[in-house]
Amino acid sequence: MNKSGFEHLESIYRNYDIRGKYPEQITPDEVKKIGSAIVMHFKCKKAAVGRDIRPSSPVLQAALIEGLTEAGCDVVDLGEVTTPMTYFVCGTTDVDATIMVTASHMPSEYNGLKIAVEDGKPVDAATLKVLEKIVGEHVYAQSETFGVVKTESPLERWREKFLQAHSFENKKLRIVIDPANMIGGLEIDTFKQFEPWLEVFTIYDEFDHTTPNHEANPIKPETLVDLGKAVIQYKADLGIAFDGDADRVGFVDEKGVFVPADLAGALIAKQLLQKKPGATIVYDLRSSNALPELVAKASGTPVEWKVGHTNMRTKMRELEAEMGIELAGHYFFKDTSYSEGGPLPALLLLEMLHESDKTLSTLVQSINPYHHSGEINSTITKSIDAIYNELKVAFPTAQISELDGLKFVFTDWWFSVRPSANDPVLRLNLEAATFKQMEDRLDEVLSVIRS
Repeated sequence: MNKSGFEHLESIYRNYDIRGKYPEQITPDEVKKIGSAIVMHFKCKKAAVGRDIRPSSPVLQAALIEGLTEAGCDVVDLGEVTTPMTYFVCGTTDVDATIMVTASHMPSEYNGLKIAVEDGKPVDAATLKVLEKIVGEHVYAQSETFGVVKTESPLERWREKFLQAHSFENKKLRIVIDPANMIGGLEIDTFKQFEPWLEVFTIYDEFDHTTPNHEANPIKPETLVDLGKAVIQYKADLGIAFDGDADRVGFVDEKGVFVPADLAGALIAKQLLQKKPGATIVYDLRSSNALPELVAKASGTPVEWKVGHTNMRTKMRELEAEMGIELAGHYFFKDTSYSEGGPLPALLLLEMLHESDKTLSTLVQSINPYHHSGEINSTITKSIDAIYNELKVAFPTAQISELDGLKFVFTDWWFSVRPSANDPVLRLNLEAATFKQMEDRLDEVLSVIRS
């Protein structure tokens, strides 16, 4: 029988992080061993560890710290923090690695680890497999001298970083923040620093790991409905939503309408290019053509790249790019160690609103002449390679890129297909010059994928 192409999903050691259901898949014992394996592989002398608000996070953090310290590594316990805050610690202090205990937007019965090393570098799938091998072979590090643990929160330094870099004086703006009852609530005070010029309203800001109001996944428009209503209620200029560990952010405009991440990213890049003229902006290949066109018009250098935060951040480092944009709502910045910027994307959008005296809906409309399908998932019953071959036969005139999955490019439309890194589905994105063309082409492509 042909392999489906999704065999990697059977392990907790995934493409970009470690993740599984607690305690069936990811256990304190396994996490303790992973801590020791991290010390062995990366030769860590000092590591920092943070956690989100899941009930299993303190348990797994304690096990992780035990594994790190028993291997002779000193540990900084960051307490409850967002994932971008851990990357900030990795990039600005003397630690050799940071590990965040989180499963991002997934339900609270899941948990996992996100690892960064040196000055904030992400670890790739191959490195995670090495850690898995070390743990499986029981050859992880042990030391006669245990490491010491100290507690130190990065919150004050993190917030001060943004306060020093941004200003909204002389014009009042209103925002609504929805952290979906998860750790992104820590960013509310980051924005409140800018009062009275920035008036901050919130919804679903009390910590509750069950996310009783909606999934903590801000790229799904349905999770932003209440945020949109609140924006209208408070007559706000911008709505900001964070995912479960606050490394992704979604936006709604002043009308309460969801703004796709690629279009928001295009505007953020334009604002950044005023500060960093000629900079390189990396974007994932699912993005609207509106994004690279606007970057080029703003005298930036757009570079299309593979999906996935590890892929994006690695490419940014290679090119010394100022920003990276991923359709999943990740916005990466050189200024935050080539990792997610936490509140930074929203602050740059607010700067644009402040300076342009235009609404966000007007700005989005002005840059978007295309019609994008959004990401459409298909559960498949045959191999990925078989589908790829059928698509090549069905669309023989396309220019085909194999950078990540397959991208078929035509004169006035394109589509991209690639397997998910986290779910057993094939993901499709399609864009065309008109709405009817987008609908018609979508039917054609899906009929091949789902046949």
